[in-house]
Amino acid sequence: MTMRAWKCSLIGLGLSGCAGTSPNLSTPQMQTPSLGGGLGARAVASPSPGAVAEAALPPLEAVATPEKTFVQPPYLQLGNRPALGEKTEGVDLLWIVPADAKLDEWSVETRSAGSTGSWKKITGKLSAKPVAVGVIKPEIVVSAPLEGLIPGKLFDYRISKADKPVFAARARARKSAKEPQRFVVFGDCGQNTEGQKKVAAQTLAAKPDFVFITGDIVYGKGLASEYVKNYWPIYNAETATESGVPLLRSTLTVAAPGNHDIRSTTLEKTTDGFAYFYYWNQPLNGPLVSNTKFASPLGSADTKAFLTAAGERYPRMASFSYDYGNAHWTVLDANYYMDWTDPALLQWVESDLKAAQKSTWRFVAFHHPPFNSNKEHFNDQWMRSLAPLFEKYGVSVVWSGHVHDYQRTYPLKFTPEKPRGTKGDVAGKITLDKTYDGVKNTKPTAPIYIVTGAGGAGLYKNIEKGKLQDFTAKYIDDTHSLTIVDLTDKKLVARQVAADGKELDNWTITK
Repeated sequence: MTMRAWKCSLIGLGLSGCAGTSPNLSTPQMQTPSLGGGLGARAVASPSPGAVAEAALPPLEAVATPEKTFVQPPYLQLGNRPALGEKTEGVDLLWIVPADAKLDEWSVETRSAGSTGSWKKITGKLSAKPVAVGVIKPEIVVSAPLEGLIPGKLFDYRISKADKPVFAARARARKSAKEPQRFVVFGDCGQNTEGQKKVAAQTLAAKPDFVFITGDIVYGKGLASEYVKNYWPIYNAETATESGVPLLRSTLTVAAPGNHDIRSTTLEKTTDGFAYFYYWNQPLNGPLVSNTKFASPLGSADTKAFLTAAGERYPRMASFSYDYGNAHWTVLDANYYMDWTDPALLQWVESDLKAAQKSTWRFVAFHHPPFNSNKEHFNDQWMRSLAPLFEKYGVSVVWSGHVHDYQRTYPLKFTPEKPRGTKGDVAGKITLDKTYDGVKNTKPTAPIYIVTGAGGAGLYKNIEKGKLQDFTAKYIDDTHSLTIVDLTDKKLVARQVAADGKELDNWTITK
């Protein structure tokens, strides 16, 4: 496909920035309704009046970015904000600059999207996190707190250096509990493949309110150098091309750490490893663990530089929880060194889910799937031990990756009968609700377990025909894909969409 033809195909999908859009700009994230009908349906319902009004907003004025201004351009993260603000919201804006940059030269302003009024300088202080560990060329991760945002509303932000604007983009504040939301879920992505790039394009086309990554953010060892090659160019490109899209600057992204992020190396072997703890700003409300127990092992190297750069993020940011709209997310480190049967850890999960009963929807997300029909990682079952808690506290969906395909279980209850085996297996009794089909019967009696690990890394096709586990309702291993979820107070509609845009699965939960 030629570049021109590729751009035209993106325009047909509704991608912003596909044809002549100035660098650094993002069109309003109009909430695109879900496809109707069934598998393969392409018709889109009429947008809501609010979405139409947002689409009519004047575009953000162009801002030129001089070369070498950023080591990596700005991106949005939740920061240490687990709770949803009642009247105002906030988000962290991060960017990376050379180590000799002067923090007092930088400033950030915000305003309501499309406003003709003046920009307002943020009141919170910028923070600088110097990173100079091992082979990492010294750099500074700058973080700016964007506070006072109106929940659910679009806003513009602008970054200046020495009082000269050098970057601007449009984004959306975290939505309130009363608003419908759309999110995208995928994992096992950062390998710089064509599949990854196409999934990124489909993600931008879906215009989600936020993206959740189910781990293995970059391959193969979670290195800073792998973010440079396999993450930033694909998800935070200046404009949309076949090589990458401008997603991160305008769309909140949240992630669970996978084994390739914080488990596949040590600091002796790869001194730029564990980059998850440098480049992500996520809630720090997870269970308190020591640096030696229930934490990703760093190895026997001198860890002083790493601990200085990672700060309080290591190891606590590996597990956390947060609210988005009417949904509560419990995010867990599922790596093998974690023992979620430990009383302290188990108590944290139960307390978190118990406190979330006010939320209409409760989701749990982690990397290693408890229930998997693929031969690959089949015995990585240790997260099954938490299934009784998920059932007790009404978790609707458990999201995982690790296995590079898409799988959906029937609503499933599990009673552990033995502790984790030496291979990672957990024996127990499985009870299935096969009356639920997600179309006519949309009220499951137990959690549904989703594997959405086809975000870009090499696909796993290690299953014999007819050998699916009895708990598997849907299995697709021949294409990269993403999960698109539309959520209201009473209804969840999930679609699995292939890298080429074809709908692969469609299921609904109603309250």
